[in-house]
Amino acid sequence: MITRGCQYVVARSQHLDLMKPQLMDHRYEDAQGNFCCERFEFFHFTGVQSIRQVFDAIKYFMLNMEITISEALGHTTVREDYDTVDDGTSIWNYRLLSTDSHGITSEVNKVVLTEYFEASAQMGGRPCAVVVTDSVDVDELYPYNPGERVRRDISATTVLTEMRRNKQKRSMSTESEQGGDTVASGGDEEASRGDAEGADDDSEEEIVVVMQRAAFMKMHKPEFEISRSAMRSLKEGIASWGEVEVQSIRGAVNA
Repeated sequence: MITRGCQYVVARSQHLDLMKPQLMDHRYEDAQGNFCCERFEFFHFTGVQSIRQVFDAIKYFMLNMEITISEALGHTTVREDYDTVDDGTSIWNYRLLSTDSHGITSEVNKVVLTEYFEASAQMGGRPCAVVVTDSVDVDELYPYNPGERVRRDISATTVLTEMRRNKQKRSMSTESEQGGDTVASGGDEEASRGDAEGADDDSEEEIVVVMQRAAFMKMHKPEFEISRSAMRSLKEGIASWGEVEVQSIRGAVNA
């Protein structure tokens, strides 16, 4: 799953500039009345030390997402972990029940695989991290309950890569306003020092972690009565968990 997921994302982005924002969002209703969303997007994390820092933030969100979703969206979300393995490749299987402000409960049953590569062949020997999520079709231990809950399927692959760029130049407007007299009286020595600092800024690099995410989400047609406003809210929020994830990651790496 990890290899196939990574190959798919790399193929989707091979003609795109990884340093530019990207968002492709396609939403539609299929022949069975299920509401679907296909999404492909880039996110950029600056001021970080490494891919590992962002990767750890993703895993932290995955392991605590019921708390984060409840706080961010106001939904009452309960998590049931029942299988976890961590040996190089982290694998876990869990189920989420989330009740929104309309009193509608959605259920998600997922398998998640994560792996960090110090040197990825697909990335030209550079470090890379991959997170793959897929839905469980049949679970005899925790069967879906379509008569009372809305089933949500999520299949997604997230790929983290590391890019480098020259650091953005500092704005000199404030320094000029505050230290204008000093520069004027300092002569050639101050000017030379300023030139040297400018050259250092130009040559200094910073790490940018690029997060590429491809996701397919399907909200199964409810088999029980549901109001129009509740259905509209479900459709509008089909990608909201992914948005909460990015907010959580940014909060963690910027803390």
